[in-house]
Amino acid sequence: MVLTNSLKKFIKSLHAVKYRQKYNKFIAEGPKICKEFISGNKFNIDYIICTQDWYEENQTYLNKFEEKTIVCNDKDLKTISALKTPNKILIVIDCIYNNLNTKTLKNGWSYYLDRIQDPGNMGAILRIADWYGVENVVASSDSVGYYNPKVVQSAMGAHNRLSLSYLSRESLKDINNLNLVALCLDGEPLNNLDKLNNGVLIIGNESKGISGLILQHASHKITIPKIGGAESLNASVACGIVTHVVTSQK
Repeated sequence: MVLTNSLKKFIKSLHAVKYRQKYNKFIAEGPKICKEFISGNKFNIDYIICTQDWYEENQTYLNKFEEKTIVCNDKDLKTISALKTPNKILIVIDCIYNNLNTKTLKNGWSYYLDRIQDPGNMGAILRIADWYGVENVVASSDSVGYYNPKVVQSAMGAHNRLSLSYLSRESLKDINNLNLVALCLDGEPLNNLDKLNNGVLIIGNESKGISGLILQHASHKITIPKIGGAESLNASVACGIVTHVVTSQK
């Protein structure tokens, strides 16, 4: 295959959310992340664009994708990359959005991301979910997209092991018998939280926090006690701290 001008244009269009939604495709870049997608069985890969040296060094990964592989030079890779410094390989992949079965939210822990806007935060939260075995991540539709290039880079392959879906705030509050654990500034200290076998940990917008609609229906409101002088915690850092506590409770 050849990296034609029309294909370059198509791949570059996937940098924008409008075209990721239109074509239901996204890009991933860099050897480590791309190997996760290539060796996994979850996602359908449309194109693998890589440099000659990477192609020659990674034949074992590329054997079954020979018809989808395009070898190019560094200059061409740079024209389609979303990175400031392209890194050997870029792949085009079909997006997957899972249909949420609300019953699964009552099995173990899940996340609900309410208006998370920063791609770095979203990616880090997905990576935290992957680390702690939180399989279901649900977001409001006004959160940054799961397949934003910066989210994909930050998540470091976590997409391969998570169920990603969307749910409105109105629908979340209407699910019966669900432990909604809201992380906010004026909640009870985290260490006072009773042991819960399952629940939905709600992480709010970086500047505005959790919307009032959800807070009204939260069964638990918790905060991370502050010891030092910092004004606030990054959303993904706070998510990691709480996830460690609730998944470690005996």
